[in-house]
Amino acid sequence: MSNDIEHLLNTAADDSEQPLHTDIDDILARGRRSVRRGRIGIASTAAVTTLAIIGGATVWSNSLHRGDGPAGSPRSETITVDPKTGQVVDNETGLTAQALPPVSPLSDAEVLKRCEPADQRMRHSATDEAGPVDARWKVVLKSGDQQRLQALFLSPDRSVVFGCTMKSSTQIDSMGRFPTTSTDGSPKAVLAKAMIPATGVTHVLATLDGESAPRQALVAEGRFFTLGPPTWRETYEPVDGAPTIRRIRAYDATGKRVYDWKYEPPAAEQPVPPDVKIKTASPIEPRTLLTKDPDTGKPLAVVPFSPLSDEQVRAECKRPDDAYFDGPGNGLPKPGPGSDPRVDAAGRISPDWVVALKVGSAERFTALVVSPGQNVVAWCYRDGKTAYDYTRSGVHADGTFGDPAKDLFRNWAMVPDGVAQIIVDLPTGPVRAAISNGYYLWGTTGGSENFKKVRVRGYDADAKLVYDKKITVDAS
Repeated sequence: MSNDIEHLLNTAADDSEQPLHTDIDDILARGRRSVRRGRIGIASTAAVTTLAIIGGATVWSNSLHRGDGPAGSPRSETITVDPKTGQVVDNETGLTAQALPPVSPLSDAEVLKRCEPADQRMRHSATDEAGPVDARWKVVLKSGDQQRLQALFLSPDRSVVFGCTMKSSTQIDSMGRFPTTSTDGSPKAVLAKAMIPATGVTHVLATLDGESAPRQALVAEGRFFTLGPPTWRETYEPVDGAPTIRRIRAYDATGKRVYDWKYEPPAAEQPVPPDVKIKTASPIEPRTLLTKDPDTGKPLAVVPFSPLSDEQVRAECKRPDDAYFDGPGNGLPKPGPGSDPRVDAAGRISPDWVVALKVGSAERFTALVVSPGQNVVAWCYRDGKTAYDYTRSGVHADGTFGDPAKDLFRNWAMVPDGVAQIIVDLPTGPVRAAISNGYYLWGTTGGSENFKKVRVRGYDADAKLVYDKKITVDAS
């Protein structure tokens, strides 16, 4: 269902029958189906049925180890490599690492032929300027046999890694595009377990849940790596709310550890009592309606309200909502022990749920639907008749949520107190947001994860500026 899905389903088909593909944020966040941090995208085309999931936020803890070299390094920070067999012994545990995954016998041209169509099906982020995957992209890694395949492609400008996993010569299992640089934390190629944030890496060991001996990874160019061609469930389905890969270590040519990532379970959140209700700002009718930007005089684009009836909105949003509840066994992660019980306790969308805000057209819309208990909101986006993006979340203990300044999801927000009108400075120009029932939307958000930090201004009934913040929003 933050953040960073190529989005998704007509019916929650068995993924053994249909190709499954996921984009970057699917692969990054295989955590719990949690309180405010879960998202489902659903789409269908004649050629492919897809189901992509984003679960709860995971705490990523990266640490880089530097020292005097192998001779002075503790054994816990080194490996031993047999020069004859290539076997790697993890000196920390004394265990021999599992063998390297096989290098694919397929030519680079054949790998491109199989994976290029997968990239063509994806909607690329507006910030992804690497262009489509083609012969200019370098195949940096390929693992598998004549049928199963895991491949990594590097864009000509080295800004993006494209990952492609196939169950057979024609059946896609997963795919994603991962930026190799970042201005706000680890590059997504690192979080997606495709790149080590260090240079000169020769060996990579990955410890998976339930396995004692670590797995070796194929390594290329001193930082890119792969564990080979898994199935989607083998690698990404969470176990007890945690990702399958629990630890990754990287070593240089001398056997010294230069990188160590361990999965750290998120700190337990204090449960919010079910009787905490959503607190929305009192509605204010503007006496002076803004049609131009008060600062620049530019005309304001206006977010239209959807002509769909509340009944139609509920019926449309019920499709991804049902997929959320029917998920276990159909591709969705199982609820983890830390999940907010209110999210499921609110039940499925029904006529008792209130449509608080709906924008867009009859074909493409975004809506917020509030539970009868007034403590859970479902956010629902539909692009056309078959593509959906969806999440539901419970209110914070203070009665607020959906604040793009502090929450993971930046697709909708609550109106600040005293505000009658809101202008959102999107990259395409200033927009007068749609406001209803204490919520606002700056467009038909959803489907792309095009997050931007923009200025948001709130004006009172007389068009006086009373709120001014820079917050990150989905600017799609």
